[in-house]
Amino acid sequence: MFCKPLDKMAECVRMDSARESIGDVVAEQHDKALAALRELLTGCGMRSRVVEWLKLSLRSSTWPLPPTSSLVRYPPELLVFSPQGWRVATVRIAPRSGAYIVEVAQSGQEGAIFPDSIMLIPGGSPAKAAALIPGYQP
Repeated sequence: MFCKPLDKMAECVRMDSARESIGDVVAEQHDKALAALRELLTGCGMRSRVVEWLKLSLRSSTWPLPPTSSLVRYPPELLVFSPQGWRVATVRIAPRSGAYIVEVAQSGQEGAIFPDSIMLIPGGSPAKAAALIPGYQP
């Protein structure tokens, strides 16, 4: 099998709301990796959206100092939807290794919702990441 549960890997995903910021070069690499995956998904008719996380800080100051601002980028996410509009998966790129982190939505009988199944796929393998997403057919 080409994927391993994330809890058995050395690199962990931060599950809380705190995120590590990334630089422009890393953000560009993440955008390219998600674009490659999105192209595969779009080719078989699956709908997806890229979500960019940004933090814009504006600070006022007193005269004669000018006001300041800063822009911080966080790793983007690719949300994949079923034809009915339900989210079936969320894909991120690991900050250090560049691996695909695929979170597949889980549900049970009578609409019961369970925690997402999280898998880690080596970077540069968008086809393997796409194969984990429900509804994807190459």
